[in-house]
Amino acid sequence: MKNKIYCPVCRIHFLYREPGEKGQEVTCPICGAKLEITGPAGKGEFPARKFPQEPEEEIRERVDTFARLKGYVFSEDKELVMEGLLEKKEKYGDFYCPCRIENIPENVCPCLKTRHNEVRKEGHCF
Repeated sequence: MKNKIYCPVCRIHFLYREPGEKGQEVTCPICGAKLEITGPAGKGEFPARKFPQEPEEEIRERVDTFARLKGYVFSEDKELVMEGLLEKKEKYGDFYCPCRIENIPENVCPCLKTRHNEVRKEGHCF
């Protein structure tokens, strides 16, 4: 049976083929976020939230999972990017891309352009 889960990080629905239950951990195949199912499926859709984690653990796990899912390799600047993401989380409340000026939902890491294969097209992230 196919069910949908809405990812609150990348704001996209994805298909979930396994039976889900409240408290179950799932990984968004689009952005790499760790999610927790918060209730039973209603009309074929499971409600979910970001899995509760410390900010540094959350963003490191998310970007590592996203890179693994996409087959990306980090440059030597990974720690600078991590610092920038953590600073923006502390200052603005979410992991906005440190390379982009606007702190808008489309720029939550991994940002929309990165999720839409900018890295594959350009050879690197913004």
